[in-house]
Amino acid sequence: MPAELAPPERTWVRVGQVRRPHGRRGALLVALDEPGRLRHPWTRFYTIGPAGEIQTFHVRRVRPHGRGVLVEVEEMESWEAADTLRGAVLYVTSEERVPLEADEYYNEDLLGCAVIDIRLGPIGTVVDVYDLGYQHLLALRGRTGRRILVPFRKVFVTAVDVTAKVIHVDLPKGWLELYEGS
Repeated sequence: MPAELAPPERTWVRVGQVRRPHGRRGALLVALDEPGRLRHPWTRFYTIGPAGEIQTFHVRRVRPHGRGVLVEVEEMESWEAADTLRGAVLYVTSEERVPLEADEYYNEDLLGCAVIDIRLGPIGTVVDVYDLGYQHLLALRGRTGRRILVPFRKVFVTAVDVTAKVIHVDLPKGWLELYEGS
């Protein structure tokens, strides 16, 4: 599949990717970017077609299925029609995102945040967020360029300011040495 096209509006949020069609009626098997956030499924989603055109789909039903979800849409009535979306990235508008509880953050809002340890000062920048189901892991690009993993848990993360793009942490002594060998 070609490189992922950027959404045309900055308010769009990537929510998942179509793995394959499912069933004769054209349901879509979707791998969610944040599987734990299916409390409030969307009513529509958008994709970007091969020629760069925006496609809008109206969601009829969403239900869990294995490691993803099955999404039935009004515009799909056959397996063949659904197969045209294989590999497509799904977006929703920021207003349609799952509402957050207190002390919850969207993965994409954590990307690019500077991470500052209370004793060591700046230790890196968030380059990826892994959703393991039971917890999230922040992947940082450390001072030496090496990747550092930090569990996104209250025991380590003391403060988050996504507006200022800063995360404060209190890592155990020796944590960075595991990654940077210093």
